Amino acid sequence: MQHRDGGAPDVEVVLLGDLNVDLHLDIPVYPGPGGDGVATRQRMGFGGSAANTAVMLSRLGVRSAMIACVGDDAWGAQAIAGLAAEGVDADLVRRCATEPTSLNVITVTPDGERTMFAYRGASAELGPEAVPADLRGARHLHISGYALLADPQRSAAIAAAQHARRAGMTVSLDVPVDPVNAVPEVLLGFLASVDVVIVGAGDARRLTAEPDDERAADAIASRGPATVALTGGAAGSLLRTDAGFVRAPVPEVKAVDTTGAGDSFGAGIIFGVVRGMHEPMRIAALANACGAAAVGVPGAGAGLPEADGVLAAVAGLPSDLSAELIPVIAPR
Repeated sequence: MQHRDGGAPDVEVVLLGDLNVDLHLDIPVYPGPGGDGVATRQRMGFGGSAANTAVMLSRLGVRSAMIACVGDDAWGAQAIAGLAAEGVDADLVRRCATEPTSLNVITVTPDGERTMFAYRGASAELGPEAVPADLRGARHLHISGYALLADPQRSAAIAAAQHARRAGMTVSLDVPVDPVNAVPEVLLGFLASVDVVIVGAGDARRLTAEPDDERAADAIASRGPATVALTGGAAGSLLRTDAGFVRAPVPEVKAVDTTGAGDSFGAGIIFGVVRGMHEPMRIAALANACGAAAVGVPGAGAGLPEADGVLAAVAGLPSDLSAELIPVIAPR
């Protein structure tokens, strides 16, 4: 895709959300209140829901740019440099002088389950003035639901969605747990500006007060989104489109660290949208493979699997699906 003025190619996807520093601590067991959790290993790098999705898109060969805010500190410089090193355009990342770069402390137990403690810091200070009206000429806008928690970042997300609508772009929204609990009405109202929603199955039921996955997906779709993707871990994802429901298989993988799995799943959905994949089962299966590949490696951000790791996960799908998907994502 060429820039509208005939110059260099634009990015395909613009992502708006958090860019932070992640401190991962592997712990043998989660301590009770007042106890000590002595880590057996630590890793430090950049992360954030939208940043992780941007990295996985880059792994899949999709050009992306990030709109975010970090502190005017060493951690902010580290996060920007790390993101750019992964091929993500970081020119739209702002620096904030009044809040530090968001720090996310992630504990991971031997079963691969992660628990997160975060201070949002500068991430929440992103304002609408940081959002370019042309959104870099992209084809798709992805918004992390954390951005809807509070202003000014909420206003930035709303402005971005409005710009995208005027430009005829498609828009996706990832819905994390915290916004479902804290600002459900804001989320529900925002759905009218969204084409694709990615949300955990349990969160979808809680958000809509529906008793099962399909009714929850229908309730979300009734507010505007044409595509609703419900993540379900080992049970597989449920994808609702105008054609109906599909539940795709999940490759078997040993869980090392679930950090970034949902963000990587979202990248698979977005890949299907921007690359014109029309078969819902193929899109859902690819998204499952991206999420499974992420579960099989420690950490997120730069630690997410390369394309060969995603291809290995795809190879673990039923042979008919893997045969269809491997040529789509094979490194070019």
